Amino acid sequence: MAKIGVIGTGYVGLVSAVGMAHLGHEVVGMDKDEEKIAKLKRGIPPFYEEGLEEYLKRGIESGKLRFTTDTAEAVAGTRYIFLSVNTPMDADGSADLSQLLEASRSIGRALTDFSILIVRSTAPVGSLDAMVEVLAQEGKIRGRDYELAYNPEFLREGTGIYDFLNPSRVVVGADDPTIAKEVIDLYEGIDAPKLTTGIKEAQLIKYASNAFLAMRVSFINEIAAVCESLGANVWEVAEGVGLDPRIGRQYLRPGPGYGGPCLPKDLMALIRMAEERGYFPNFLEAIHLRNESQKRRIIWKLKEALGGILTGKSIGVLGLTFKPNTDDVRNSVSIPLLYRLKKQGAEVSAYDPMGRESAKRIFQDAIRIEDDPYTALRGVDAVLILTAWKEFAQLDWERIRREVKSPILIDSVGIFKEGLPKGWKGWIVGVGR
Repeated sequence: MAKIGVIGTGYVGLVSAVGMAHLGHEVVGMDKDEEKIAKLKRGIPPFYEEGLEEYLKRGIESGKLRFTTDTAEAVAGTRYIFLSVNTPMDADGSADLSQLLEASRSIGRALTDFSILIVRSTAPVGSLDAMVEVLAQEGKIRGRDYELAYNPEFLREGTGIYDFLNPSRVVVGADDPTIAKEVIDLYEGIDAPKLTTGIKEAQLIKYASNAFLAMRVSFINEIAAVCESLGANVWEVAEGVGLDPRIGRQYLRPGPGYGGPCLPKDLMALIRMAEERGYFPNFLEAIHLRNESQKRRIIWKLKEALGGILTGKSIGVLGLTFKPNTDDVRNSVSIPLLYRLKKQGAEVSAYDPMGRESAKRIFQDAIRIEDDPYTALRGVDAVLILTAWKEFAQLDWERIRREVKSPILIDSVGIFKEGLPKGWKGWIVGVGR
């Protein structure tokens, strides 16, 4: 078994650290956030993920997993160093590499033995060349002091632990095939297709995969709008289309559009990569534009139901996370939508089963976030559902109807695709009248 250092204990880094420890490796997770590391040492994860706390505690108790704020401690005597820091979207849509380069600099200062630096962060083509330059500034030369590999992650929030241990594939890119083979061997015991490529190809596998998933979301939302205009039901259409084995059912659920920490930024980064090299990817741009139009469509449906005006109206929102079964509100569709409602003069109160604390940090006082769904919806002019939490369908909608000003329900995720609750009127995404 190998000694592994993991730099960054965000979603990807922590799941990777816990997963590698479960495979039997000796893992040190490093993060400069002292409060986060203090909690991790006590077995407390900084975010919700099904099964994560159990695996975290198991790794710590076995002695296979520990945490530190010291880069030197994390890389000491370690041949394999995973970089799993954030690469958020910059203002122009390109990837912000500042955290990746800062981590590279810290590693360069701490490195004493030859190591393989394995990038797990989603990083555009050319970013590893920037790492080489930063490491050279610290006196570390590629081939002599370290080598590079790229190991994209395909983790879905809400099922990250399962996805790490049961992946659809394991991809490792390296310029030296022996390095790629060595890194992929760290996943011994994982039953999945394993592919070794060059670094650029591995990076583009990640970006192309997320662009394709984003395309499916935009496609089914386009078909949903067509179905509505023709008086058809997109849910039945999607079922029939998804039965084709060449297509499949995944990501064919109409809704408010894709959001979250990956699909929007990775699609835009891929677009910027192409444009910087003289190619203008019109098809990829169309995916993005269709997703943006879906947000406007929801606002329009809400405004239409309220007689064409939002000023002075109160809107109760159910769902703030970018998808169910996570507490992650980052880049959720709810953020731009709720701010647009505010700009148009509406008052907003909201509820989410798990994302309330994250949402409070993001929205501050812009909207009222309640700890109870009935409180959030009491006295509102309309209800808007933005996340497909199953529990929303099980609320007492008769009670809610008695407590709202008007029984208007805008279901942007198809919770009620079979029909709105009795006494309610409004819109169900993809269901034509």
